[in-house]
Amino acid sequence: MPQNSMVTFAQARLDAARKEVRAAAIDFDISDERLLELRANLREADVELRKLDEKLLGKKGGLLGALKFW
Repeated sequence: MPQNSMVTFAQARLDAARKEVRAAAIDFDISDERLLELRANLREADVELRKLDEKLLGKKGGLLGALKFW
């Protein structure tokens, strides 16, 4: 799968997870366990997208990664 389509898929997954968490936060009929599960899914989608972005851009270490010289 090409990198751009992987990033697009990961972004769509992140957007869907955000939407689910937003809807669950408003709906008080959803159990706490389900809300925690949705938040974990959102966190996983975010981490996956960040890793793909770093891989695509070739950056490591985040914002201060350029300052590391060791």
